[in-house]
Amino acid sequence: MDSEALFIRNVTAWAQSCDKIAGLALVGSFARHKARPGSDIDLVLICYDTCDFLDDVSWVTHFGEVKSLKIEDWGIVTSIRVFYTDGKEVEFGIAPLKWADLPVDPGTHRVVADGMMILDDKRGILKRLVEAVSNSNLNDV
Repeated sequence: MDSEALFIRNVTAWAQSCDKIAGLALVGSFARHKARPGSDIDLVLICYDTCDFLDDVSWVTHFGEVKSLKIEDWGIVTSIRVFYTDGKEVEFGIAPLKWADLPVDPGTHRVVADGMMILDDKRGILKRLVEAVSNSNLNDV
């Protein structure tokens, strides 16, 4: 197993054991199986309360030694872009439950349509979201 797959497995196990997370999805090039060397790992954490993960970001150290990080505002999603000392770049998108609401927001639609792999879905909201996106096209959103 390569280090990226092991990293994703570790984050998934952590999310599955965390009651504050409703779902976890892998998006972007890794979800599409198109990642190249140096590709970042893009994850979306669906949180009951995003403050649990944004007010104190020390939880990112659970997955490795952090070289640096930066916070990026994408509207409803706030990303924590983490640069680990082993060279991995990981974007943790911290999203509230409403990110997965129906009807699907155009920004959410783009992320899901571009490729999303569900890693944890305690409430079934990500499965519902994927089904809604696959049964529509952007003009319907």
